[in-house]
Formats: sequence, C-alpha cells, structure tokens
Amino acid sequence: MKFKALCVLLFLGGLWPAKASADNRFIVRSRLDLQTLQTVCNPPLLPPLCTVVRGLGDPLGQLFLITSSLDLHGLLDLPGNPLGIVRAEVDQLLNLFPVGALNVLPSPLPVDLMSDRTPVPYPNSGGTVWNSYANQLAAQKVRVSDAQSQFGVSGSGIVADIDTGVDPTHPALQSALLPGYDFTRDQPGGSELTDIPSSSCPFTSCPPPACPNCSPAKVNQSTAAVLGQSTAAVLDGNDQYAAFGVLW
Repeated sequence: MKFKALCVLLFLGGLWPAKASADNRFIVRSRLDLQTLQTVCNPPLLPPLCTVVRGLGDPLGQLFLITSSLDLHGLLDLPGNPLGIVRAEVDQLLNLFPVGALNVLPSPLPVDLMSDRTPVPYPNSGGTVWNSYANQLAAQKVRVSDAQSQFGVSGSGIVADIDTGVDPTHPALQSALLPGYDFTRDQPGGSELTDIPSSSCPFTSCPPPACPNCSPAKVNQSTAAVLGQSTAAVLDGNDQYAAFGVLW
C-alpha cells in the first residue's frame, strides 16, 4: 500500500514544474480564497506549484496575482484544476513609448468647457449631472449616441470598463459604481483624484469640495494608456457586478 502511494506521488511529481520560479506572472480568478489558494500552491511532498503574490482588490476576494514556472496553457491544463481557476491571463508588463505629448493641454482652456451646468438625469442612478458632462465632446468622438441607437440602449444597465478617470465620490456615480482597480498604479481603488498633483491643484483642498463655480483641474493624461486585456469580458455578464463603468 505504501509503495502504491509512493508511486502516485512520483507520478504527480512528474506533472509538476521542476521549480516554482517567478518566470511567469498571471492574473487569475479562482473559486478558492486566499488562504486555500496559498495552500494548494504549495502541496506537501511536492515542489511548489505557484506563489500567490497578493490579492488584487476584488470585492469578492477571488482575483489574485500569482507567479509560476508554468506557462498559461500548463497552468490551465493541470489535472483536476487544483487552483480552482475560473479565468486566467498573463500579467504582461507594458513598456509605453514616450507619452509626454499626452500631458499637454490646450492653453488657455476652452471658455465653454463645462459651461452648461443645467442638471440632467444620469441613467440608472437617480441623480443628475451637468449637461456639459453628459454631452461632452468625448462622447461625440466615440459616437455614444450612435452606439445607443444601434443597440437599442439608453446608457443604463451593466457596463464593464477599465478607466481611472472617474471620481468614485461623485453623487451621480456613488450608488452605481463598485470598487475598481487602478492597473496603471497596480493598486486597489481607481480614482481620477489620484491624478491631480497637489502642487497644481487649483482648489484650497484636494480632492475639491462640491462647488458650482469651481474651475477645471488639470489631470495626468498619460493614465489614458490602459491595457484592459480580458478583464472587461470577465466582468461583463456577471450579475454580481451591477454597474461597473464610467462616462468620459
């Protein structure tokens, strides 16, 4: 009996990587919690399978950054799916070309920027926003109205998006947004307020207080360079994420 058990362990050992080096980084969504995943990554009598670096700010505690000497296919093809993986993708570091030009704003700022402050309803929130915000130039450039017309939607419902350019304390968004993740800084809680340098903040305090006459604040436009990969697809269609998204 002991000999049979030893043979099984040796067979499984042949399926495991020779060493769990930090060759590859993965973002995984797992059915396991952090403690269980850490235990499974280090099976007894076998080389480590993976290393859990940390959780990634998911409200359900199911999203993790891990490292392993396996490639993505090897990770997904492990017999019995011991890591409980639901989704996985390579955490690929992105080397951006110089983005200095993205930080250049028109000078002076357009005089009509956010000038129409007529309150209009914000879909699916029960709140209102300025008309200049709801119907801003960016919405015209990405043809929001055309998309709404084509798909028969009105801007309400489930939205999955990756963007740090949102104020999660905004009264029109507060009730609709779930906590996100700032991939540009690799930290939980994406917010446009982190893009306002204290040295250039035009307000007496930052984040600025509610103010009907506050001037526009300059933000770091390089955060527009965001690599979404399959995260939006993971969030899309999941009933537990009721309204994850922003309006530019």
